[in-house]
Amino acid sequence: HGALLEMAVHMAAVLLCGQSPVLQPLRNLAFHPHTMEVKTSNSGGSSAHGRFHPCPNGHPCAVGECGLPMEKSHCLDCGAQVGGEQHKLLHGFQELRSNEDRTQTGHVLGSVQHRRTMGVSERAMTPAVSSLIRLLTHLAMLLGATKDPQSLQKIIKPPVRDSMSFLQEHIQEDLAQLTKILGKSVDETINILHLILSSLLEDPQQRPGQWPVRFDDVLSTKEKRNKWEEIVAATIVVPELQDLDKKLLQLNRQIQEDERISSNPIVKIVYGDPAAFLSQLPKDSHIHHSKMWSCRKRISVENLGHVVQQKNAKDTVPLLWKFLQKEPELRLVKFLPEILALQRDLVRQFQNTADIRSCSIRDFLKEPLSDVMRDLFQRRVNVFLSVWNKLRSSLDTNGEIKLPKGYCEADLTLDSKFEVLLPRRRGLGLCSTALTSYLISLHNDFIRSVNKHTKEDDQYLVSPSEVSDLHLISYEVERDLIPLILSNCQYSMEKGGETLQDFDLERIQQQVISKFLQGKPLITLTGIPTLVYRQDRNYEQLFSDVRSKLHQSALPPSVMNTISGELQSYSDVCDALSVAEITLGFLAMAGEDAEMLLTDYVVNVLQMGDQTNPHVLQALRRCHLKHNIALWQLLSTHKSEQLLRLKRDPFVDISADYKAELSPEIAKLLDTYLVHARLETFLQELHEMIILKLRRVQAGDVFRPTWSLKESLLPYLEEKDSELAPELQELFPHQISLSHATATWKAAARFKRERRE
Repeated sequence: HGALLEMAVHMAAVLLCGQSPVLQPLRNLAFHPHTMEVKTSNSGGSSAHGRFHPCPNGHPCAVGECGLPMEKSHCLDCGAQVGGEQHKLLHGFQELRSNEDRTQTGHVLGSVQHRRTMGVSERAMTPAVSSLIRLLTHLAMLLGATKDPQSLQKIIKPPVRDSMSFLQEHIQEDLAQLTKILGKSVDETINILHLILSSLLEDPQQRPGQWPVRFDDVLSTKEKRNKWEEIVAATIVVPELQDLDKKLLQLNRQIQEDERISSNPIVKIVYGDPAAFLSQLPKDSHIHHSKMWSCRKRISVENLGHVVQQKNAKDTVPLLWKFLQKEPELRLVKFLPEILALQRDLVRQFQNTADIRSCSIRDFLKEPLSDVMRDLFQRRVNVFLSVWNKLRSSLDTNGEIKLPKGYCEADLTLDSKFEVLLPRRRGLGLCSTALTSYLISLHNDFIRSVNKHTKEDDQYLVSPSEVSDLHLISYEVERDLIPLILSNCQYSMEKGGETLQDFDLERIQQQVISKFLQGKPLITLTGIPTLVYRQDRNYEQLFSDVRSKLHQSALPPSVMNTISGELQSYSDVCDALSVAEITLGFLAMAGEDAEMLLTDYVVNVLQMGDQTNPHVLQALRRCHLKHNIALWQLLSTHKSEQLLRLKRDPFVDISADYKAELSPEIAKLLDTYLVHARLETFLQELHEMIILKLRRVQAGDVFRPTWSLKESLLPYLEEKDSELAPELQELFPHQISLSHATATWKAAARFKRERRE
């Protein structure tokens, strides 16, 4: 804590006295943190071998090879037409853009524990430069926490209780990472920080790269933040890191010669010549040896990256430099087969279920399984959670699939929602798909770079379903990488001087390529396991396919009343809806006689009699195949009514834009309409519109929440030639907007239930 206090005091002195323009953002953090509360937005995604494009409903679809389509297809999730011909994209099927910076504003590093599991390098900066700029920023924030703790806490995401302790831990972690990267002692690392602080005090006119100022005092945009970091790195940090050993040696001499501290016996021992005091120690002592007073630098991957930078060897060994920059993430690629195996098992288990599982991962692992399967799931789930937690920051900012806000903010645990494991193209399941595609893209990027470097054209492709350990970049840091580095490190020693290290960088690069990277295939993005729930279907497309195969008509009122009367429980309605949806799927593909009884089709054609609830078959006995779409409309509406009765939200996956509450005045107008309305028909038609139209990912672009609900629903009803259209046109309140859609339906459902009671 003494060293931390010393650094903070010296930082404050520099901020108060320095004239450099690059100090102003740090000065604001330290003395006016309220000025640094800035809000910006995020953006988009693409990939390495192949690309992701969103379908018209927003689901990411992989296009292989060059990433531009040569054929038309359908989205796995919703059935919408995707692809194109001759490298031309269909209308509404556009490429995601991943070259935009999606990093958030504020302090988003999270806990120190999370930092220890992720890479150090940030954007285009080297790990050493990134860590030093972080250290300066954290010191300024620590000063800000003493000046205005409330404003400073608003900058930290996710929020923390004690910002002082939080920032102190981060400063200590900055020092630990710098010590490892630079291969220096803690004292030497603190001295390096003081060299940086000293350079910040120099006349800014001596640093021409700082003028003109191309950022503002609060770093209000990502471009200005990046420019500030770039200028600090280029004009302050990088120059100080050049010839660092010589500068530290010179600094040690200055400390030795400073009469104010050189008389201190501890300073003499630490900074003096060991020969001067070794003679005063007992001859038979174990510490009477020069090795006790000098420390050989510890070899690490991070330190090797610093050596490459110090030698300006980025262009000489470009692949080694790229490897060292991405190594903390690249070491995780070897876990891809385990993650893919977990996804395939989950898809097999849940492919035909109708509802999303709402439980924790821990609850899922407690379900009845054989001991072998439970151990297998446990191991693979732990691998998934570990890899996700290490990559979540990169997935948030650099992943080709843009994840919704908040998905990457915290580590996943066994108490997280089970849905994050299910590989889907929407909701929390997008996390699983994004993780797999990121690891594949990371692997492919390096294989492409190696093939370009070695001028090899005989690259081959492997589908995710075929991936094994042998296909992937795979190594252990301590077992494989560190011994490789040590075998190419030579030591030399001059009399009276310290032991010097020298690395054969070109040989290290060649061995890294030949042992870890060369001869590996590219992995296609097409073929990633994907779970599609029945409720994720594009029902509009499904209904269109069914109508093209056989005529459809409305259910007679007597049949509707029979079904409603006999299917009273939520489970019975769900079972019946499942039968209707399975039947629709088969009819869309194969068709059948429209007059055939639904129960005959289920029992005799689909051979599902033994798997179907007898009570449900009895309730559906008067339905024909020509009633299938009308039956789905009735049952899906009744399912939502049952959910509402059970105090659950039937519209969980509908955007909040359509969930505005009704004001008392509008609620009265709606009640007046409902008294005279065809209530059952209104409930079914509005429910169908919400499910088919408003559940789309990009619904807000087509159905503006500010539009009138009447004017939005009328064209939909007229297209179907619904008997409800004239009544709606004449009586429905025009004050109700589309933003009230779900609240209107819920109010109508409650009105129906109260009238029955």
